[in-house]
Amino acid sequence: MASSFNLVIGSAKFIFAPIERCLNCKRNFDENMKILQKLLKELNTVKEVIELRLSAEIHGGTMQTEEVKNWLDDVQRIKTEIEVIEHKTKEKKFLSRAFLGKTVEEKVFELKAFLRKGKAFLGMVKSFKYIIVGGGVAAGYAAREFDRQGLKPGQLAIISKESVAPYERPTLSKGYLNPNPKAAARLPEFHVCVGSGGDRLLPDWYKEKGIQLILGTEIVKVNLALKTLVSAAGEIFKFQTLIIATGSTVIRLTDFKVEGADAKNIFYLRELEDADKLVESIKMKKHGKAVIIGGGYIGLEVAAAMRINDFDVTMVYPDPWCMPRLFTPTIAAFYESYYENKGIKIIKGTVSVGFNANANGEVKGVKLKDGRVLEADIVVVGVGARPLTALFKGQLEEDRGGIKTDGFFKTSMPGVYAVGDVASFPIKLYNETRRVEHVDHARKSAEHAVKAIKANETGKELEEYDYLPYFYSRIFELSWQFYGDNVGESLFFRDNNPLSPKPKFGSYWIKDGKVVGAFLEGGTPEENKAIAKVSRLNPPVENLDQLKKEGLSFASKF
Repeated sequence: MASSFNLVIGSAKFIFAPIERCLNCKRNFDENMKILQKLLKELNTVKEVIELRLSAEIHGGTMQTEEVKNWLDDVQRIKTEIEVIEHKTKEKKFLSRAFLGKTVEEKVFELKAFLRKGKAFLGMVKSFKYIIVGGGVAAGYAAREFDRQGLKPGQLAIISKESVAPYERPTLSKGYLNPNPKAAARLPEFHVCVGSGGDRLLPDWYKEKGIQLILGTEIVKVNLALKTLVSAAGEIFKFQTLIIATGSTVIRLTDFKVEGADAKNIFYLRELEDADKLVESIKMKKHGKAVIIGGGYIGLEVAAAMRINDFDVTMVYPDPWCMPRLFTPTIAAFYESYYENKGIKIIKGTVSVGFNANANGEVKGVKLKDGRVLEADIVVVGVGARPLTALFKGQLEEDRGGIKTDGFFKTSMPGVYAVGDVASFPIKLYNETRRVEHVDHARKSAEHAVKAIKANETGKELEEYDYLPYFYSRIFELSWQFYGDNVGESLFFRDNNPLSPKPKFGSYWIKDGKVVGAFLEGGTPEENKAIAKVSRLNPPVENLDQLKKEGLSFASKF
């Protein structure tokens, strides 16, 4: 009797065991399917990043390409298998879930293994809430503003191709070239934010604030849709919010295949490394001959610095006068005469078409289009710059050669902002879009973008960027400032005698009967504030003769 009972029980277990297993599989099915979907989403993200990294040709040797390609094929296979499982599940709910339960469980284990392998291929993917790409002036001022607005350690990273923390770039063409070693500007003296009267942000400051300075790192691939950056070394950076602060790069004569433009001692001035090389050459070629190609900011400032270093200096530029984008012929005439009185020779209306070099490959002559050849031990080229926007082509809307933004520096891609040289932004004062290449705008646009980011996160209101264009320079004993717009009719005032011990003169620009811009050489801080104010207020002008007579006192009335 007992043996018969045990036989029945054993038979029942044998019959119902598979059913019990199916029921257990069914109970686990829903939970495992949720896990499966989560893992599949994560796997897709890893797959996209790996594909992005492989697509950057520069990384050809950084990954085991064949193994990675096999992994990608396997990922596609398992995705197809999961699609089949999902399709079968819909056909017969109970039975499908019961009999597919074990299969789903196995796929969960398989997906986990694939993820581990994929992450191993990638190495460590570094993720940050905020990333600033570019390590110039704008990056430093943005970092300070993030700190002011409230920033948690580990949230922000600055990725810079340069190997030093953000610094005040204008110093490179001014104090950095001072021939007196004791007076010459050197880091850490001019780290941001000393240019606007703030404290220096030394590398330790970033460390104390939990801001990662990722230096000596060039970003070569960007996928804004995936919020991913790829470095030349193959590192992957993920962001939630990106600030593009890549600035500009100099235009090089080698870009135009100018004969001999790759000779030694032909310099461009944009980064600290450029300035270091120029300083070293100045020491090696003492009292030599320097040719400065270009009559803009860099040309004028470096020509002055080279003359102070006791070089025989010649400036060459194609325009009829220096700084043509800003100066009027009358203003330019003063500076050209002043330079000539300092011993600087100026050749206008021609360009360099080639260079001669000696047996060591060092430049020894500059060939001009008009046939002349100028002796040269050092050549400094300052013929302009172009914004660094190539990484974002086709991903962001562009305008006027830059990345189009609104009045908060938001681009056409959510979560992506552009500041400084690369931003084409609306100037409220003139109701038009412009791109401004100047340190003042780099500082202010960076700060405003950060305020906009934090305002967006907290739901606070923020006024749009309301910028008054501002430019300045310091050369020899001179110092000028310009505010506003140089359009319309210009009106010169005061004495522009280049032999005056302390020259002081200026110009107003009048459009539609209103002052829209003002320039002043030799102004005091109060006088410079006055021309800034009048340029923003745009007061009406009833009599040009009276304005010329009043001169600087007109601005001081407001």
